[in-house]
Amino acid sequence: MILSPAGLFRQVNFVKGGHTMKRGDVSFTFLNRIEEVELNIKDERWQSALALALTLPDICGGIAFPDIVKRYRDGRVMLDRQKNPTRDVGGQYIRWFDEYAGDFFKVSSKDPVPYICGERCWQLRCEYLHQNKGFLNDVTESSIHFHLGINCGTSVCQLDESNVQNGLTDIRIDIEQFCLRMCRAAKKYYYDVNKEKDFSLYNTPVLDFIQTKKEFRSNPLIVVMCSKPMYANGLSMTLKQISTQILICQAAEEARKNLGKRKPAIWIVTEEMMEQQDQPWRSGINRPVIILTRDIEKDYQIQKTDGKLTVLSFPIQPEVLRNAVKLYLM
Repeated sequence: MILSPAGLFRQVNFVKGGHTMKRGDVSFTFLNRIEEVELNIKDERWQSALALALTLPDICGGIAFPDIVKRYRDGRVMLDRQKNPTRDVGGQYIRWFDEYAGDFFKVSSKDPVPYICGERCWQLRCEYLHQNKGFLNDVTESSIHFHLGINCGTSVCQLDESNVQNGLTDIRIDIEQFCLRMCRAAKKYYYDVNKEKDFSLYNTPVLDFIQTKKEFRSNPLIVVMCSKPMYANGLSMTLKQISTQILICQAAEEARKNLGKRKPAIWIVTEEMMEQQDQPWRSGINRPVIILTRDIEKDYQIQKTDGKLTVLSFPIQPEVLRNAVKLYLM
């Protein structure tokens, strides 16, 4: 069979929407974060467990209290570069801990107050993650010193009281118990509100680049620039054996709009499109282009890296086109 405007047999569906990399998308969710804290505890990786556990109220506070924002002295709301209200992360953190986590940090359920409050937990978070100051071996002007311990038993550290001497407060914390209690508090909050709150906003975007590359190679985005719908559909049907992501465009602006920020693996351009101005496939000297033309000897004045431009004669055998595309995807 030869592909030409005449002799095409049926309409072919093509991909026009957004690009979803299912295999390559391994973003970390909120529950993944809690699970990783627990795994670090199991492996006795105390520094990692504590660092990650201290970030849980950051996320929960932002979800629970989005209206707690930074303000100027005159009461005006501070805006970020996107003109959105700036989070008061500390305020959110402290309030969430006091309202949702405090009960988990009581040494006994009968205790009127938790062993550590939201303000002190926020201080621990800042000092441990950013400065590593405020601990027993550090001489600072702070009136609060944290003492971290391991293997302290089942209580917060079997030291149920803060020692206050000479105006200094010593807070002793068993890392394992602290992390376990924080995980329990975060889990309870998640399961209580996840149906009404969007935790996905705080997912950590992560791509598995090996899988993404496989996805790119096995199901690449191919853009067909062709002003003749029947011929374009014939090309799409031919390329269906290579990819399900075939985007057909009849004009440069249409291509830009439908692509958005996506980058096609290869452009296929028919000769009548060569006359249109400001074609997106002309930019990017390393992006492969296949031109289909009746005048194979014509010099089209296209700037591409050597080996990134192929000119094929039209009409064309389907297998010839597929082989040309496959060469660029190897």
